[in-house]
Amino acid sequence: MKKVITSIALMVFSFMAFAQNNLQNNINVNGAYEFSIAPEYSSKMIVSLNNVYYDTQTMNLEEVKTRYMENLTKAGIEKEQLKEVPLYYALLGYEKEGTVYEFKTKSLEEMQKFLNVKAIGVTRSDTNLEAQLSDMQMAEYAKLAFDDAKAKATAIAQKIGRKIGKAIYINDTNSQKIVESMYYGNSEQKKMYYLSVSFELL
Repeated sequence: MKKVITSIALMVFSFMAFAQNNLQNNINVNGAYEFSIAPEYSSKMIVSLNNVYYDTQTMNLEEVKTRYMENLTKAGIEKEQLKEVPLYYALLGYEKEGTVYEFKTKSLEEMQKFLNVKAIGVTRSDTNLEAQLSDMQMAEYAKLAFDDAKAKATAIAQKIGRKIGKAIYINDTNSQKIVESMYYGNSEQKKMYYLSVSFELL
């Protein structure tokens, strides 16, 4: 029994010594690379009698929709560019009749034009930008972020009289699909690709 306990104690001690030594001989750094995206912008507009406060008794939903479409046409936005999504409106739980129109474009100027169109009974729900990275782009940006991490690790190691060896751990948590709200005016087409890398410290 004593031999078993002694063996376990030695194993635990050896593991702790290895872990401590391993920790002392690693250097962990973060790398980054800035890249450009060509996003698609999307916005949803709620068209509802719930938002009609003065002519409630005389206006119906079709009149509200017609006036909105007329204003969009005047601004240069065609009806065919919109997609009606009544299910989204139903999920909002409004008491009165209504619907939701979704507009998508790759032009920020056209999105601004759409958002500037006003009409009775119309309120904005949300506006987002979306982009999809290919596998090739993900690999390229990861490599460039890795190079940045390696340069940082090399510079730090030189300052303390050491060198770096091979990469022993890479953590990439970047998403292939980018979806961001433009609620606060965020339309930035530059994004950062981050990578966490652990190198041997020689």
